[in-house]
Amino acid sequence: MFGLMLFLHITGLLGWLGALLGILVTMLLLRKQLGTPDANSLAGKTIRVFGRIAHPSSILVLLSGVYLILQMGLGSGKPFWLQVMEKGGGTIILLAVIFTAVLGSKMTKRLNSAGGTSVRLTGYLGTVGVFMFLIVSVVLVVSLKL
Repeated sequence: MFGLMLFLHITGLLGWLGALLGILVTMLLLRKQLGTPDANSLAGKTIRVFGRIAHPSSILVLLSGVYLILQMGLGSGKPFWLQVMEKGGGTIILLAVIFTAVLGSKMTKRLNSAGGTSVRLTGYLGTVGVFMFLIVSVVLVVSLKL
């Protein structure tokens, strides 16, 4: 069971990071075309579709991570890397789900109601970029077992 949960944990992490990267790259490529109804519609759909991948994947990472930590049974004497993964990773997941869901919903509404006017995406893209950096930072600390 531990091996299956580890597989789900890593698969969820790949899906989550991949979806965030997909949003970031697609929106950066569409940025110059925004302002046309077709580009605005495509940007809104992109945020919605990738959000449907990112949010369940992040929850899968959280749930499988909790299971893995409980199975290790280390008590209070956990190494630093495990504490970073447990506390930092869990906090990042919860904050990322909340912020990207709320901001993604706002962006989608703005893009759909904008019609032919341009919409600024910098706040949303900045948030996605920051969360990607934080996720990769936790993965680095855990990988190096600092």
